[in-house]
Amino acid sequence: MYQRLAGPLAVLCLVVCSGCSGAEYDKISTNAVTGKVTINGVPATGATVRFHPDSPQTGADYPLLPSGKVNEEGVYQLTTYEGDDGAPAGGYTVTIEWPDRNWRPPNGGMPPPPPDRLQGAYADPKKSNIHMKVDEGANEMQPIVLKDVKILKGSSLN
Repeated sequence: MYQRLAGPLAVLCLVVCSGCSGAEYDKISTNAVTGKVTINGVPATGATVRFHPDSPQTGADYPLLPSGKVNEEGVYQLTTYEGDDGAPAGGYTVTIEWPDRNWRPPNGGMPPPPPDRLQGAYADPKKSNIHMKVDEGANEMQPIVLKDVKILKGSSLN
């Protein structure tokens, strides 16, 4: 029975996939966005900065969440669609997650996905007090400087 279904299922998969491969979607225009993040005086290398829109974005069927990775100098550039294309204009609540890829469980064993060095303190947009506004054109955001942040036990700042 499975052999009789294999051929038609393969054709169905090809038809469905070929319809998806070149899908076009409407893009909302974006603006270059760059900024800097330091935590307890050091660049937050490897942290993910995510911008959550404060209000519905005109022309978007769902919220666009521009994000960027923080480099060794503490600098991030936002991406909405691809590359460093930035973010749509508007107000945003900013979240930060900083995974510690070197963290190991205290008792050894296979490590789970890297935990957030910030222990989720800045990961929830409903609790974040970091707000930014993206304007038309190029944007250099106010630096995000977090001081006296409690870091995950066993984690380092590097």
